[in-house]
Amino acid sequence: MKKNTKEIMKEKLTGLTDKKITRKEAIRKSGYIAVSAVTMMILLGNPEKAQASSPAPVGPWVP
Repeated sequence: MKKNTKEIMKEKLTGLTDKKITRKEAIRKSGYIAVSAVTMMILLGNPEKAQASSPAPVGPWVP
């Protein structure tokens, strides 16, 4: 027997809301996100400085 779309969506949504994490796990995950964001900022460096040192684009247009 085929299930209709509403029943399938209801089953998927109930599965998502049942997954709970502890406060300790939430703090740990947010720490990982913060560390990865800082690392990305360090690796990318200063974008304004990088743009200033890059050569002007060469294209077929004439300004």
